[in-house]
Amino acid sequence: MFNPTLEVLYAQPAVLTPPDLTFDGILKHFPGLAEAEAVCLTGSIAAGWGNTFSDIDVYSFSDKEIDLPIDETMEIWPGADPSGITWTTWIGAYGDNRVDLKVWPTRTLATALEKYLAAEIEFVSTGDFLQDFIYRLSIGVPLKNDGFFAEMKDLLGRSSYRRALARFLKTEAENRLTDVAGQLDSGDNMTARLSATLAAAVMADSTLVLYGDLCRRQKWLLRRLENNPACGITADEYRSVVLGGARPGESDAACARRIARWTQAHIVRLEAEMLSIPA
Repeated sequence: MFNPTLEVLYAQPAVLTPPDLTFDGILKHFPGLAEAEAVCLTGSIAAGWGNTFSDIDVYSFSDKEIDLPIDETMEIWPGADPSGITWTTWIGAYGDNRVDLKVWPTRTLATALEKYLAAEIEFVSTGDFLQDFIYRLSIGVPLKNDGFFAEMKDLLGRSSYRRALARFLKTEAENRLTDVAGQLDSGDNMTARLSATLAAAVMADSTLVLYGDLCRRQKWLLRRLENNPACGITADEYRSVVLGGARPGESDAACARRIARWTQAHIVRLEAEMLSIPA
């Protein structure tokens, strides 16, 4: 008989003490990071969207092994990508908070962007994990070696990665609009309404990426729109058109058509903007 049990290895405190996120403060718990080439904060805290229970995400870059603490709260394991990129993940407690620390080789970004630096790639083919790495590095708040992160941002800016990702997402939004059309034609209006909502989300993501916001987490979409007015879609507009649901007297089919037409109009605008941005 299946009889699962739960063992609490590290109890969450009822009241959390804010962590010291200065490099000197972090070194007290991770002295091995003194040997790293570069260190930054990233994730929701670096983006300014963190909350009481957010992880502290730390990226460090080193071509030699970094000594990391061993205690009852932590786990550590190696990772590898089909591209040949490797890394080490350490997850554990830092005071009252949880830390997700990754150690990367110093040339990780150059390796991930190699083909985008060599040519204007039409559609992104980088996997989700490395897409997340590129985004997190792009928003990193340097703790050690500011110059390293300035070089990384310059590398990203010189690549075709952003445009390739935006084009890929625009095509995905178009495919979802095709789904809407087929579902409406077959009378599956409930599914069409959902597909239209998904198409709108991907279109908004594409627009944000084109304007430099490389975040791929849908939970932050409204925050991203709020922070990037240049993308041409406000958070209020998105809430009203897409998240506001069916309007009084509006059927699923009518709601799907309204959201789909709004999405299509922005795709047309997006295509024009893609053509106007030089490679």
